[in-house]
Amino acid sequence: MKRIESFKRTVAEVLGHGMRQDRYAAKFDIFIEALVLLNVIAIVLESFDEIDQMYMLEFDIFEAFTVIVFTLEFLGRMWVADLRYPAKYKWQAYRKFLLTPMAWIDLLAIIPFFIPFIITADLRHIRILRIMRLLRVFNLSKYSQSLRLINRIVIEKKQELMATLLLFSSVLIVSATIIFWLEKDIQPDKFPSILHACWWAVITLTTIGYGDVYPMTGYGQLLGGIVGIIGVIITAIPVGIISSGFVQKMEETQYRKRISIARKKLRDAYYKMYIPEIACKVRRGQLSVDSVKVNLELLEEDMYKIAEGNNEFRFRYKKVMNHGRIVDKLFLEYREINTKYGTFTNRNHRLVMVSPDSLSKQSIGYFAYCMSEKLKCNYISNEFFGDEAEVIEESFGDKGVDPRGAFNFRHNKAYLQKVEDEVPSAFYQWQNDLEKLKSEKSIYLVFSTFESESQDIGYVHLTYLKRKNLKTDTLEYSYSEAEKLEEFTTGLAQKAKSKWGKDVKVTQNGNAFSIKENNIILYINETIKADVMVININKEFLLNEKLFSLVAIMSESIKEELIGL
Repeated sequence: MKRIESFKRTVAEVLGHGMRQDRYAAKFDIFIEALVLLNVIAIVLESFDEIDQMYMLEFDIFEAFTVIVFTLEFLGRMWVADLRYPAKYKWQAYRKFLLTPMAWIDLLAIIPFFIPFIITADLRHIRILRIMRLLRVFNLSKYSQSLRLINRIVIEKKQELMATLLLFSSVLIVSATIIFWLEKDIQPDKFPSILHACWWAVITLTTIGYGDVYPMTGYGQLLGGIVGIIGVIITAIPVGIISSGFVQKMEETQYRKRISIARKKLRDAYYKMYIPEIACKVRRGQLSVDSVKVNLELLEEDMYKIAEGNNEFRFRYKKVMNHGRIVDKLFLEYREINTKYGTFTNRNHRLVMVSPDSLSKQSIGYFAYCMSEKLKCNYISNEFFGDEAEVIEESFGDKGVDPRGAFNFRHNKAYLQKVEDEVPSAFYQWQNDLEKLKSEKSIYLVFSTFESESQDIGYVHLTYLKRKNLKTDTLEYSYSEAEKLEEFTTGLAQKAKSKWGKDVKVTQNGNAFSIKENNIILYINETIKADVMVININKEFLLNEKLFSLVAIMSESIKEELIGL
């Protein structure tokens, strides 16, 4: 069943009228275009009796081949109609497809071939119906980007073109009426009615001038000259409209190409580079806008266009030291986005790195990402939602935080299903993905930051639940193997001292630690039924050269003391 569905999607992509940059779709489009044009040539050649008699068998074979291809294509489009026209029932999708003009053109092009097999008729008359294959020419717009472009221009400029048509019709009726009254007595056979006079008005307005009908009176000739001049002006209007639309579309196409190239350049700039300290490759998290403009030769307006909406790029101001002064500097961040809320990476590992605050605290999101790459474990990060008041590390670009993203993923009543306000669909996807990552003996490590100069707080603070069970009079932990926490705490401090040559304090929460019931920790521990711990890191470690050192130290401690690898 899965193979059939996969094959169906492939067929839908190939028959997708060249909308996808798929090599098979492109080759199929070229094949159909060539077949349609060969049909036109064949019909023209068949009009010569000698050629038709000499190559009748070849023409018949070619027609049969053409009809078979067109029939298979039509049936294929009908089969995948439910993918192209989503509906509650498949028959509704089929109906939508059959009611499209292109479907009727396809049918009229192939039905004449099958008529002799259904009814008895004069074959000479049936052969005349072969010209119906010429209707396929109108369907070339499905396969040709240029024809699709012209079609879009006509649709977008339909109001202007309709106004021109109305003007043309008005001038036509007025000029036909006047010429009728001027010429009816002298040429009653040429101008017997206003309707007949319309023929003269049409050929004069379009400056064709067949010469079969023309005015003989002086006033009629004067009118003919005026109508001819007006005709030149009116016929030039739709040409100008379509030409300007074509130029506009070409400029838009060139602009999209430029943005696409710029986007690729930017993606390539955030390549994965090997970091010796952690002995693995990680992507770059951010680049200054100034360096991007200089090194990649990109316009700042193009960068803003690329970063519009919820995508992998985001502007953010950061405080940096410049000539002894702290200044705000604009950076462009890069994230690998694959969900509504941000990033989801499932490597079927028992470790899950969770970053619910990556929007407000980019540094901790990048740290959690580096940890997941080093340990080759699962990673889930919220990149688009958060409380604006919590954006304490850095400030965003000129547009600020999108108000639609004002939703806290770390603590929210939505975890308890007790919320009256509208909940973003991205949050429900976040919950589902958190559950998807659960496996046997899963450990969820939720990363966060704090800012404190107190040496008593330390550089890393571990938070987990300690609750007293009143029935058994024992302590219960959100991390089931409590004895390993002590080993992890001690090992992390020892490795940090060995690395940096000084004592590094690693602290834990005490027995009196309390937490709101709407926190992500309780949700993971009680709803998902998994071990969970929050690793709070002093921001000082995330904003300097010690970040990768801490990744190496912590990942080694997690492997050795926490999960025992």
